[in-house]
Amino acid sequence: MMEDIPESSMDTLRELINIGIGRAAGMLNKLTRARVILEVPVVELIRMEELSCHVASLNGTPSSVVRIDYNGYITGSTALVFNTAGAAALVYAITGEEFEKPERDVMTEETLKEVGNICINGVMGSIGNILHERITYTPPRYDKGTVPSLFIKASIEDQILVIIINTRFMVSEIDVDGYIMMLLDFSSFGKILTKIAESEGDAP
Repeated sequence: MMEDIPESSMDTLRELINIGIGRAAGMLNKLTRARVILEVPVVELIRMEELSCHVASLNGTPSSVVRIDYNGYITGSTALVFNTAGAAALVYAITGEEFEKPERDVMTEETLKEVGNICINGVMGSIGNILHERITYTPPRYDKGTVPSLFIKASIEDQILVIIINTRFMVSEIDVDGYIMMLLDFSSFGKILTKIAESEGDAP
């Protein structure tokens, strides 16, 4: 399937993702006292079994993950992922405060859930604008663990595609690299491609 995807469709998908990230950055700027800039240098499409190789910086190390599942016209999960150090740096950059345990754990979870909710909804909202179909979302949930254990255990690897969005958060002169990961079955990804093709066909 991946070999048959037109490059123009992938370009449109990247554009939709960038629009969503831009909206998320605007929302984060309104909610925080710091200027937030989000950059998306790379968007890749891989199979689930390739995930560990593509996020080698996270493989086997503890990560902080905010995840939203969805079903309806498409079914899948989208998550915002940071390594532990990156998560702590982002929370400090946004709040401007350092916390001791257990308050630090509470603030990390609450801050990342808010950031994750905004970023994930920005991306999914942008894609949803081209789908024009009903999608039901779960509330964001926070988890910690290794990327393979958090995602692979919840999927059938050979039936899942992953869109990896390598995202750089720049907040108050602090740069933090994270990932937004969209996990979709073949059917759901095919529906997105069909809607993109239809939109391109309607274009003048």
